[in-house]
Amino acid sequence: MRSALPHLATCGNLASGFVALLFAASDDFLYAAAFILVAAALDLLDGAIARNGCDEEGQLSEFGKNLDSLADVVSFGAAPAFAAYAAVLHVLPVAGIAGCLAFFVCGALRLARFPLVGGPDRFVGLPIPPAGLFISILAALGPPPLLILAALAATSVLMVSTVPFPTPAALLGRKKSPHDA
Repeated sequence: MRSALPHLATCGNLASGFVALLFAASDDFLYAAAFILVAAALDLLDGAIARNGCDEEGQLSEFGKNLDSLADVVSFGAAPAFAAYAAVLHVLPVAGIAGCLAFFVCGALRLARFPLVGGPDRFVGLPIPPAGLFISILAALGPPPLLILAALAATSVLMVSTVPFPTPAALLGRKKSPHDA
């Protein structure tokens, strides 16, 4: 059962992302953002549980890593991009679709690159969970279209950049082990 706990948390992340999509489709952007926040909490939880349940070599399961990336692309890529489009950017159909698509694709690229770069105390590029949470909150606030397009562009570029960002462990002054996802 202990080995299934991180997968259950990851599935909760994925389910929260799907529910956020449903709320965004129903024009309830505050609830959509709330479920993306739940997904972020579950994403942090699944990582903490998985690190405590590593195998004898301290390795996370490949299945768990892949499931986590799939959940993250839905919860922090598709759901926030869709919410931004439905809430604000539908008034600029071409630019809105382009901005949301760029965010979604850059988020997927960031997730694919994640295991290949970085270190125990830093990420390379902005992680998709904070980017997605930021965009979903912005969508719930309903700013002018050009502001949300600028936010999509900035977060998209930061996700695929080589700018270092500290890990949560580094921010809290703890050392992160090399196998942390």
